[in-house]
Amino acid sequence: MLKPIGKWLNVYEDEIHLFLWTVFLYFLVTGANAILNNYAETAFLKRYGVVYLPIVYMLNAVALFLIMGAMTGLMVRFPGSRILSLLLVFCGISVAGIRFLIPFNIDIIYPALFMLKAQYEALLGLLFWNMANDLFNTRQSKRLFPLITAGGVIGTIIGSFGTPFLARAITLDNLLLFYLGTTLAGAAVVQGMGKAYPTLIFGDKKRKKGEPPGSLISEFKNILPLMKESSLVKFLILITFLPNIIIPIMNYQFNFAVDAQFASEAGLIKFFGYFRGWLNTVSLIILLFVGRLYGRWGLTTALMFHPANYILAFFSFLFRFDVFSAVYARMSTMILRTTINNPARDILMGMVPESFRAVLRPFLRGTVVRVGLLLGSGIILISEHLFHPRY
Repeated sequence: MLKPIGKWLNVYEDEIHLFLWTVFLYFLVTGANAILNNYAETAFLKRYGVVYLPIVYMLNAVALFLIMGAMTGLMVRFPGSRILSLLLVFCGISVAGIRFLIPFNIDIIYPALFMLKAQYEALLGLLFWNMANDLFNTRQSKRLFPLITAGGVIGTIIGSFGTPFLARAITLDNLLLFYLGTTLAGAAVVQGMGKAYPTLIFGDKKRKKGEPPGSLISEFKNILPLMKESSLVKFLILITFLPNIIIPIMNYQFNFAVDAQFASEAGLIKFFGYFRGWLNTVSLIILLFVGRLYGRWGLTTALMFHPANYILAFFSFLFRFDVFSAVYARMSTMILRTTINNPARDILMGMVPESFRAVLRPFLRGTVVRVGLLLGSGIILISEHLFHPRY
């Protein structure tokens, strides 16, 4: 049965089992992220307040900046898949622990959870795609990464549409315990992959004797020679930095608009669940044709759709600041980011020599992303005292 599926998806017979393992893992990771994201945003907006978003964005950027620096050192010393397995367990247990603090009415747990969900999503995504780049070469990634992304989108769809149902069935706060179960399942899948492909998944990756531990200074020392020699590295830094200035600004506008529209937690989490479910359903349909788009237009042309759409999205907020403009802006930018921008960027990452990839990816997802987010969050923090979010 796997042969016809592989032929239809353009997956070769010798890679189909590893491909299915990888897709299922990403399905669990994104499904867990969707449930936690819906809960954390709802609880923060309704139990803490939308006016505190700029401060939380700023603190989150600083925290993840430091965490990514530490992650760089770990990824140089240990297999990324082993770190991913342990991180899945840690994420689930820490979030479940917060569930038992809720009855004590400690308000600070909601901004803490809002920050944790953003950091966990970034770290799990970083480690997953780093592992995927180790498992598949550049030619394979061009065929398989859009399909793997589609598996993640299906996980987000089911997690999003399932959130309102689960909130009614097990109560809103118990979604955090469901997140624990999903992350533990993900860790079990990584261990299963390790048994099936021990050399690929848990191969030896130890720091050489005398090599200094990973740090921000050593990170820049490793990146600077690459920047001088490779235009591709400069391009990757640029297309990672600029969008991350814009992301917190648009997220703030979106959350401000929908918080004003929905008065209750039940209404807001229902909106988040169905909105993200439909958003990712559209993304899944588009992903079926992304490979042809890359083949016809090329990666660089495809990457231009995303920034062009940001112009239209911000104009929609400027002329009509309400839930309808928020839905258009968030849906269009997220769809283009998920279906075209992110897979193309990961394909380009696969063209970087493997020996530098473990340093470059955390540098992009850590240093570059956080500098962009810090700048965007600073713009919000300054502007919120001067004029309305629509501007």
